[in-house]
Amino acid sequence: MFIEKLKEKPVIAGVRNLKDIPLALERGVGVLFLLVGDIFDLIKIKKEVKSSGVLLFSHMDLMKGIARDKAGISFLRKNIGIDGILTTHTNLIQFAKKEGLITIQRLFILDSEALKTGVRVVQTCNPDAVEILPGIILPSLKEDLQHLNFPPIIAGGLIKTKQEVKNILQAGALAISTSKKELGGENCK
Repeated sequence: MFIEKLKEKPVIAGVRNLKDIPLALERGVGVLFLLVGDIFDLIKIKKEVKSSGVLLFSHMDLMKGIARDKAGISFLRKNIGIDGILTTHTNLIQFAKKEGLITIQRLFILDSEALKTGVRVVQTCNPDAVEILPGIILPSLKEDLQHLNFPPIIAGGLIKTKQEVKNILQAGALAISTSKKELGGENCK
């Protein structure tokens, strides 16, 4: 269901301000990354997001008020009902996979060494998807990534225009994540 949603609607709303959630839902996104807030905010928005049919992901590294451990992940699944997490921490990916959540490993690709490290991380934790940051570099990494057995790729960060979205999707990304409201929800393929 996650992959199908992204194929249909490849622009993910990366929400950095809770006031932007209604606009993201109105624009018809299929997936929402919550990049701000605390556990109480998650409880507050859960019903609105879930009733719209949008998949809700919590960025574990940025979420306040919940432990970044096995019990915290279990609580989010059982008591909040999130669909998945995104994180830079492989142990959280492993905990979330055991809980049946969709997992997205975030990789910051700053240079060729970071890419090599990222490949090892992905091979170790086997997430459902990988988010490469900054996403704007994905077209220049196309050849490097072609021979890797990576899960689906999401590009996030520094993506500013519809043309950049198109270039990134053509370079092999399944989707892009953005907090830019003018890109949210549009099928830019």
